[in-house]
Amino acid sequence: MRKFKVLIVMLIISMMIGLVTVYSIGQKRTSTFEVYTSSFEGNSRSLGVVEDTRQVYENYDEQDLIDRNFELISSTEEISMYLNRQIFNIAIVDHSTNYVWYGYYPEYKNKGYTNSVNQLIESGVTVAYYDASTLNEARMSISNPDSGTVITYENISNGIRANLDIVRIGISFAVEVSISADQLNVKIPHDSIVEVPYQTAAMRFPREYKLHSVYVFPYFGSQNYEINGYAFVPDGSGALIRYTDTPYNSAYIRRIYGRDLGFQSAVTTLAHLKTEAPITLPIFGINHGYQQSAFIAEVKSGYGAVELHSYPYRYNNVDINTTFFVYRTRDRSIIRLSGGDTSTIPLINKDPYPFDFEMLYSFLSQEQASYSGMANRYRENLNLDYIEENQSISVHLEVIGIDDKPSLLGKSNVKLTTYSELAYIVEDLGMLGQNDLLISYRSWNQGGFFGSKPNKFNPSSQLGGKKQFNHLMSVLNSKEDVELSLYHDPLVAPSQKAFQTVLRRTTLDMFYAPIDSSRIERGYYRSIEGLSNRLLTNEKKYQSHLITNLSIESVGHLQFSYQLGRKTTYREQMIDEIMAELEKLTDYQIGLYQPADYTFNYISRYYDMFHQSNLYSFMTDSIPFVSMVLSGHVELYTSHLNYVNDLEMMKLRMIEYGLSPSFMITYEESYKLRYTNYEYLYTTQYELWKDKIIDTSHYVGSILNHVVGENIINHRFIDEKVVEITYSNGVTIYVNYSDQIVLINDLTIEPLSATYTEVGS
Repeated sequence: MRKFKVLIVMLIISMMIGLVTVYSIGQKRTSTFEVYTSSFEGNSRSLGVVEDTRQVYENYDEQDLIDRNFELISSTEEISMYLNRQIFNIAIVDHSTNYVWYGYYPEYKNKGYTNSVNQLIESGVTVAYYDASTLNEARMSISNPDSGTVITYENISNGIRANLDIVRIGISFAVEVSISADQLNVKIPHDSIVEVPYQTAAMRFPREYKLHSVYVFPYFGSQNYEINGYAFVPDGSGALIRYTDTPYNSAYIRRIYGRDLGFQSAVTTLAHLKTEAPITLPIFGINHGYQQSAFIAEVKSGYGAVELHSYPYRYNNVDINTTFFVYRTRDRSIIRLSGGDTSTIPLINKDPYPFDFEMLYSFLSQEQASYSGMANRYRENLNLDYIEENQSISVHLEVIGIDDKPSLLGKSNVKLTTYSELAYIVEDLGMLGQNDLLISYRSWNQGGFFGSKPNKFNPSSQLGGKKQFNHLMSVLNSKEDVELSLYHDPLVAPSQKAFQTVLRRTTLDMFYAPIDSSRIERGYYRSIEGLSNRLLTNEKKYQSHLITNLSIESVGHLQFSYQLGRKTTYREQMIDEIMAELEKLTDYQIGLYQPADYTFNYISRYYDMFHQSNLYSFMTDSIPFVSMVLSGHVELYTSHLNYVNDLEMMKLRMIEYGLSPSFMITYEESYKLRYTNYEYLYTTQYELWKDKIIDTSHYVGSILNHVVGENIINHRFIDEKVVEITYSNGVTIYVNYSDQIVLINDLTIEPLSATYTEVGS
């Protein structure tokens, strides 16, 4: 009897502990997790500015270049390159328009700037460097007399090599500049970087300096509000910074592909603030005059260590707009001391970033001198393949299968969409007229994504087992326009397991991965090598079930340096590893989430596409630059429309940007997500969303089905809230964001609506 009473007491205590655990997890989720929403800002900066059709008339000729100590170095049919040897700066003449692109703002000496500002503007190269003993940072322009810079020149094919020895800080390197057709190539060979201690006869001990970064032609193409011009930056979907006389005290300074988390700490974003969209393209562009002259610059090597800088009017009290790349040869890290001590010490890389820095300027003129022309040229440079066979847009349904939640005896499974329920959803949508579907099935296997084997092909017994999974596949494979894509994340593990290789930061700290979960704060990065094998171990089962589509998280948008064993792998090497792994998956149609440009030749689908820029105050337009590059080559899908604050306005945005709809769906009611890893998804039930799915697909498809597989070749604002998009098949789409009827020639566009015209109509 006594033993029985003891067991009862223990059972009651266990129940109380279990209830407290469940309650505490729920409380933790509510207080710490970022709100999962998306928004469309209905203001002018999220749209655009009517095109200014003025030309730039105060241009310069060859005699002006000679008067400014420039000499001709090399010419092609399209462009000529001139060099000022004294300050190592260049000028490019575009022969088609006779437009002169100076390496600095031509009238800088008339502005009354200080000597240090003038030196920064006129110098073809400026360096930032560390004092090795204190890690204090400083900057030096090569035209500064105190730098003691010695420049020697060598002729190279179609160009020149400048050997720069900045004597005062003991740093030297070479810059090679050459032209070919209508392109300018600029290169800093990594093996040319030399750092030696600096010492004069009056110094008792030498001073040692380390190269921090190199500003290469930082004022090339610079101008201000005195001309009709703008800079394009690849912020989110793309943004323009038009030249105006509005002063700004902040600038656009962003690392290509975001921070290198192997060295740098992640940015902490408060829950009430919008997460910043990253830079996914290593490019920028400058336009001067309406359909006059422009160029697009792209990083070809060294992109793992490059920042993009764009300075608006009056930034740092300089009334010049300029945009350029900065090559960061070293990063600064923080080492946390062991034991109970919370203090830290700073650390920089022993050696410079181990890659050449190389960038390419492509010059555009006349009709191609615009952000549309920049997108067309960048698309050509990427050499993308075309979409095949698609006749209409598809709806992307991201469906959640199974998850678990805490229970009295550990965990209990929560069925959210079984195999038979997914088959029902597909059949039901077909009966309602929605036959084109792409289904990404999350947590579809035994244990789900947060289980012990998230990438193993093993149908879940709780979801219906092999029998029901086979029935689901027979239903899907019988429908010509329905495709199933299995969701995986082979790069991030929700938990660290024995015998599982995980990566560390370059400082040897544990490397934690961001993860979308209401219960798990962070995951772990797995080794890059073998990433494809984690999926291809299922290859025979994929083939037997006719599965040819994979939706892969993390792989396309996470790039970082890391430590594995005693080897440091730098970011660019990691990117090469990712591409090598994707190359092994070319038998499958791959969908990635907000992927970077180096993945574009490996993917068929782009999920969670940007639909605006970050809307910083100095940005005048949001433009669909990423869509323009990828249209006709990759299927583009929105973020989950369940969480958009204005779906009606978003439909118009989808038409403008060429995006197909995407929804996060469960068969079960949303309350069943409570206490699971998916609790942050507050509305997912299919029955609540199916009418919106049908309505959105039919409305957007009524326009976009006419341009499936076609390129956007031109995009422009013909009014502040009216946009015109032209496709390669001659179809022109008009989107009216205003609440007024708009008349364009003989075409009437109703308020808050879209329409299209075809060639000859």
